[in-house]
Amino acid sequence: MKKLLVGLALGVATLGGVTLGAGRFTSAQAAAAESTAMQLSRVVLSKDGYQELVKQSTAGIIAGIKSQGQDLPKDFAKKMEAVVAEALPYDELLTFNAQVYGSRFSDKELQDLITFYKTPTGAKLVRLLPAISGEVGQKLGVLLPQRLPALMKKHGIGP
Repeated sequence: MKKLLVGLALGVATLGGVTLGAGRFTSAQAAAAESTAMQLSRVVLSKDGYQELVKQSTAGIIAGIKSQGQDLPKDFAKKMEAVVAEALPYDELLTFNAQVYGSRFSDKELQDLITFYKTPTGAKLVRLLPAISGEVGQKLGVLLPQRLPALMKKHGIGP
């Protein structure tokens, strides 16, 4: 659960700092790229990919709860998936993605990304990226708690 919450917090913090037109593109350029950015957003976050994200998020929450020794009702996973889907609606995530991509890439660059993601390799990356990110998150979730206490002490911010 902590991995999920940290990931969500980082994502929210990143999204919170993004404004259309920030950086090297004007607001007009970002707005013009929005439709292409939304196209890209739909490619990188398909409905199937979104459903996988909801399932992985739910699994992370459940693993966190179980690691604390709590028993869960049999229908908890299904209900929690509904909670996560309602908390992170698909259309809202598409919009966030489009805003972020649109603020950082030109229309031409967005089109290049769409072209790549429609190749067999790009499509494979889109399909596997949630699982890859989940595996990396699991490794970080094990590694950070092992390393942080000693490093925090070393830098004078821990016992």
